[in-house]
Amino acid sequence: MRITTLCSCLLGVSCGSAVLSGCSGDDTNVGGNTVAPDSGVGAYDSSVAVATDGSLSDARTPDAGFPDGALSDAPDALIDASEAGADVLEAASDVTQDVLDAAGTAPPNMLYTMSNASDGNAVFAFMRAFDGTLTPLAAPFATLGNGSDASLGAQASIAIDNVDQRLYVVNYGDGSFSIFPIMNNGSLGAPLRVVPTADAGTPALLGPKSIAFFGSTVYVLFEGNASTPSMISGWTVSLGVAGLTATAIVGSSLPLSSSGQSVDPAEIAFTPDGKGLVVTEKQTGMAGSIAGAGSIDSFAVDATGRASKIGFFPTAVAAGDAGLQMTPYGFAFYGATLIVSEAGSALVGAYTYAGGDVAPVVGSTQFASTDRAPCWVAVASDWAYVANAQGPTLRAHPGRLVVPCVP
Repeated sequence: MRITTLCSCLLGVSCGSAVLSGCSGDDTNVGGNTVAPDSGVGAYDSSVAVATDGSLSDARTPDAGFPDGALSDAPDALIDASEAGADVLEAASDVTQDVLDAAGTAPPNMLYTMSNASDGNAVFAFMRAFDGTLTPLAAPFATLGNGSDASLGAQASIAIDNVDQRLYVVNYGDGSFSIFPIMNNGSLGAPLRVVPTADAGTPALLGPKSIAFFGSTVYVLFEGNASTPSMISGWTVSLGVAGLTATAIVGSSLPLSSSGQSVDPAEIAFTPDGKGLVVTEKQTGMAGSIAGAGSIDSFAVDATGRASKIGFFPTAVAAGDAGLQMTPYGFAFYGATLIVSEAGSALVGAYTYAGGDVAPVVGSTQFASTDRAPCWVAVASDWAYVANAQGPTLRAHPGRLVVPCVP
């Protein structure tokens, strides 16, 4: 598997607020369907390979058993194959669309992104062609909640369920989240807006910023503030005669590593088997949050959907530099390996996940360099894409392609 850096400057939407339908990966796993922010067109640096043991290596370095340059030339081969097969894909697209039109089923490729507007959050929907061309649907779809007009500092603020045809969106401004049914033509039906209420005796749920689902269970990550801890809380979603409903899971409202103040969390996601949850804590010290090196948090999820704490695992420090601010941000699963962006150090880290325990991949290959402020990670097939919030350029290969990106 390779790690690449991905950048696109399509809609100027806040962090991690775009998702694609029809993506490869586990349709019930947010990590398999979440795309880097403002997903559209991008350039990448295919400079890092991920081995089966989770170790990272520089793909530009000739590997024993491979011809010199074979790994770094792989993208060229893929591009050539794509160009050669363009006519075939276009023909397949036409035939597929004819079948879909006749059957009345949902189009296979849709992109959804949210406005995060404080005077009314809304979702924008686009049909995506095989060549990546986007065609907007007529009007945005109101979530019935409010956004924040500012970056959420998060990944997976919007998530798509390709199996049950639902779209989940957080409304940071008013503390709610919304669930849309996805219609056959890719448009969105009337949303269910959920106003969270914490379990009795637990802190308030303030600032929803990331959302994850597995089957009918959905969990939301809440930011908190200087006097209220960051929290997670879960719901069971069902579809009845009257439409969608969301029932709070009793006992699922849990604080992160601090029980008294925010840890500035970034993302929540289910493990691939749905039996666990993982959360990243940036611990930036901003807005009253704790200042630290960061943490990767692990929770077990039982058959009823109720979460329980396993542990909080401090981010490993590269090269033994105890003063290095790692700031774990976005992440995605690649089998039993977590690929995590370390926003404070311009690195991407690899961690093993086993039974809820998170540990750094042993050896100097745990970390790979990216551009400044790597924030968002997505895995598709054997590739991991990393978007850098402050990176001035992104490269496909040295000297081959340079594309500027405006954060």
